[in-house]
Amino acid sequence: MSQSKVKAAGTLDPSFGTNGVVSTPFHDVVGSIPNAVLPLPGNQLLVVLGTTITQQTSTKVARLHEDGSLDMLFGRNGIVEIPFADGTWFAPRNLHPQANGGWLITGTAEHPDRGEELAVVRQLQDGRLDTSFGKKKDGKVLINIPELLGPEAGATAKLMTQRLPGNQSVKVSEGAQDAGVSVVNQADGKILLVSTVLFAFNFLRGIVLRLNQDGSLDETFAGKGFLLVEEKKISHYWNYASGVAVQEDGKVLVCGDFARENEGEWPDAYVIRYDQSGNVDKDYGENKDGLVTIDDADQWLEFSSITLRPDGGMIATGVAEAGLKRKGLIIALNPSGSFNRVFNDGLPLISDFPEHGASWRRSAFQKDHQGNVLAIIVAGQGGGDSLGDKSSLITARYRLDGKLDTTFGADGWVEFNDERAIDIFRGSVVMPDNKIVVCGFVTFGPQPLPGNILRYLG
Repeated sequence: MSQSKVKAAGTLDPSFGTNGVVSTPFHDVVGSIPNAVLPLPGNQLLVVLGTTITQQTSTKVARLHEDGSLDMLFGRNGIVEIPFADGTWFAPRNLHPQANGGWLITGTAEHPDRGEELAVVRQLQDGRLDTSFGKKKDGKVLINIPELLGPEAGATAKLMTQRLPGNQSVKVSEGAQDAGVSVVNQADGKILLVSTVLFAFNFLRGIVLRLNQDGSLDETFAGKGFLLVEEKKISHYWNYASGVAVQEDGKVLVCGDFARENEGEWPDAYVIRYDQSGNVDKDYGENKDGLVTIDDADQWLEFSSITLRPDGGMIATGVAEAGLKRKGLIIALNPSGSFNRVFNDGLPLISDFPEHGASWRRSAFQKDHQGNVLAIIVAGQGGGDSLGDKSSLITARYRLDGKLDTTFGADGWVEFNDERAIDIFRGSVVMPDNKIVVCGFVTFGPQPLPGNILRYLG
């Protein structure tokens, strides 16, 4: 394995795993794909381990000690299984903490007859399924998109799980360009989900759903518990919804990308804000129409995630693509939706490194003991449009003014490449002690697919 030359901050933490890396699968555990990570008290770490559909086994949750070893007091030898019945294959994608010390896992569930469904799993702090959640009180909620939308949606409506066709022989809902299912909690415990629905060729819409604490649809949101994303003032073929966040006042931020109907124009990135009832918030954005768009005549732009700042502002991360070259994209917005002038002079920031490209998929803040933001951490997929030997897990640190922090890594960023095959990024978090955890797996290589959980010094 190799990574770029680094200084102290951005160095793989030698006290974690083997030289800063915990490798999967764990001994005697079927499930090797670390799809998401979540910090726990005491600098422990929760990891969701996905499987390939051909393995025909359950998704696992592992709890790691600070040194990366399995916590044997959790579940069975550090592992808890999440069983699904009737041949359903659960592909986890995101982890989100709960106020009671438990967590939510979101992703998709593929049933032989019902097809792909949105899936939400809620577990208690000890890993047991939360029996106060779900219609069957089994800790699970499955949402079938055709059933949710009804007959008017058409027979071809289905949930999108990835933007590009994956390798069906090792299907893990994996691509570096997966459509994803994002999740966030409101202060009152209600749950916001976003994903994307395919209705027909060149006709896709983002979908935003709100669930009550028990997992039922919250029909006070948009009158039915969900809405389809529409940029009503902009004629467009399709849009994806990829990230979601909820501000302290309950207003909902959603990000993604859309394609205008005008021929020859590249897709644009957007952030849209809804009020607590699911109406577009006309007080948001510099044009006071609820929408912020980022466009570039020469590049395809998309956002994949939102992170709230303590002051109610936010950053959105994604990618700018021209030809086969990908560059990371970051914007910073004030609570009102205006551009933050401190960050990159109020302009979108394009990360033109490394030479073979990068796509930012996650972001987080490093903070001091008082909760003040010190730096911005972004992480994602290294490499271009096509997966290859340059594909990697890439992480960078920016100052609050948008400049790379050159005290992190060699030049403000670090890259990890597993030489066994092609690296696929899955997730990242900042720990309470400001160390950075990044996870991913290796595809088109050894079987079972190897996974890597990295921890960098902060």
